Amino acid sequence: MDDRRRASALVDEAYRALGEAIVDGRLQPGDRLRDVELAALMGISRTPVREALQKLERIGMVEVAANRYTRVSEVSDRARGDMREYAAHTIAAVMHIALPRCSDGEVQSIVSHVDGLRDAEDSPSYVLAALALHTHLVAVSRNVVFRKQLEQTDLVLRRNLEGWYTSSETRAVLFEHLRDQIARRDTNGAAWTFLSLHGFA
Repeated sequence: MDDRRRASALVDEAYRALGEAIVDGRLQPGDRLRDVELAALMGISRTPVREALQKLERIGMVEVAANRYTRVSEVSDRARGDMREYAAHTIAAVMHIALPRCSDGEVQSIVSHVDGLRDAEDSPSYVLAALALHTHLVAVSRNVVFRKQLEQTDLVLRRNLEGWYTSSETRAVLFEHLRDQIARRDTNGAAWTFLSLHGFA
């Protein structure tokens, strides 16, 4: 591996390690992030740590005030609302693209993921099921842009979707509609029903 590729790999490694620590709560909102300490802890130089922190800042997981602090950001109600809106519309859009391209077996796998979403009993399990559905849809859509987008937003999706759950009075009926529409490859119907489940249609 040449020096440039090794440096890039170290940035990715630091980015993923720090991001996972924020997502799982080992790093809490307001915690200071000092590149010297983090570099020593990870056994790498400060440069990839600084670049990793810059990447985390770009997706809103870290906030920086020049010459004052770098710290884990708070998650506001606005950020959670925006992420739920983004996730619902993105999943619906990928579903719209994926269904016509899927094999019959892949369609059945989508239905199975929808069943997992329907059976989720609380927000943490619901978020995991929604992200599993999203990941599967992206894979079977065979769309490179959606794949790259998911890679770049995975961490912030997992963090900011905390608390997401659908408790609509018509939840059971809508999930049955969604299963049927997916099985029939009714792209418009499936996308609309998914958005309806989450209050966006």
